[in-house]
Amino acid sequence: MPLKLFTIAVAGAACCALAALPARAEEGGETCPAGDAFCEPASGVEPAEPEESGPDFHFGGAIRANVYHKSWEAGRKRRNLPENIRLDTVMLDASFESGRWDGSMQYRFYYYSDDGILTHFPHHAWIGYRPDARQKIQAGIQKVPFGLLPFASNNFFFSLAFYAGLEDDYDLGFRYTREMGPWTFDAAWFPSDEGSWAGDSEDSARYSYDIVSDGARQNGERHQFNLRAARSFVIGHGITGEAGASLQYGLIPNDTTGRDGERNAQALHARFDRGPWNFKTEVIRYEFDLENPPGQDGRYVTMGAFDYPYRVASRGWIYVAGLAYAWNTEEETGGLLKTVTFYNDYSYLDKAEESYAGSQQNVLGAGMDFDGPLYVTLDWALGRNNAYIGPEFTQALASGGNGGDWSSRVNLNVALYF
Repeated sequence: MPLKLFTIAVAGAACCALAALPARAEEGGETCPAGDAFCEPASGVEPAEPEESGPDFHFGGAIRANVYHKSWEAGRKRRNLPENIRLDTVMLDASFESGRWDGSMQYRFYYYSDDGILTHFPHHAWIGYRPDARQKIQAGIQKVPFGLLPFASNNFFFSLAFYAGLEDDYDLGFRYTREMGPWTFDAAWFPSDEGSWAGDSEDSARYSYDIVSDGARQNGERHQFNLRAARSFVIGHGITGEAGASLQYGLIPNDTTGRDGERNAQALHARFDRGPWNFKTEVIRYEFDLENPPGQDGRYVTMGAFDYPYRVASRGWIYVAGLAYAWNTEEETGGLLKTVTFYNDYSYLDKAEESYAGSQQNVLGAGMDFDGPLYVTLDWALGRNNAYIGPEFTQALASGGNGGDWSSRVNLNVALYF
């Protein structure tokens, strides 16, 4: 498949060849954004130590709602626009900074009116300490350092890596970050996932996708280790970016058999920026080896989040590519609309099991950042064997679903932050 070869070539070549390029720098002095405690000036000047100051607390949150149209629901009752408006989430945030210490937490509530289900859980909750300007230690429920950070995508639906637990994943553990010039190194240990909180499912009331218990398949996640290295670079002609590699390894304990399975994943990623343009790409290989009870199919794992479990192929490759353009619209709109970011994100899940149909996702959209608390995302998402963009939920990311036909979803997400 040409896209696979192209994605592997770009990400792999970037990670291997760009390490020899000069670090990102600008002529004539400061190269570090204000307030960036981890940026090391290219001039060789020692970065400033974190200031010892009194605690600074912040409290906030957001309310988000979706207006959508799903192609596979065209024949059902829900056809009127007001009936296609649904609450997405309510978020509550708190954070603090005090000298070398900081912390952040967010709690989310979701209500599914079609099913009458309320679920709620933490998105993250961590505390951090900076020994100096180049290092940081964090403990708690936090983002796993794997692949493109903070996201491998631009749209509301993320990429297919998110639904396999390999993008924007949060677990409970410890993370160490070290900045060395253009290099960033992460090492992390997560004794467990973030846990299941309040909801109707057995083990899926959580934000990010993890291996979960479901009936006879009493699997989970324990003792996950992550290593990540990334290097910023400048090519010339205004092109800057980052290239890196990630490794992940963990256990899959089965409560029924009392044995531990294993899981591992590897990723190469690259990001290129030139003015308002951004291109990102990533290649991921993953494998889950289960110790299920006799008779249980090991070709898929049960993963869960948002109070709903589904199946994901146990082995596969994920290819991600996205192009974005950020248009500064403050002058044209008198400051009412600050930026509009146009993007197209594509991802493909190639499953190792030959009888499993591949899953695809393409999202064409725009994110609109208004002056004040309003942020709006408009997406046209196409999915094939896709749990969230198609009629088949449980089997879509494993064996497939709906005969491999394409489905579409138009989604308008309106978010008010406070």
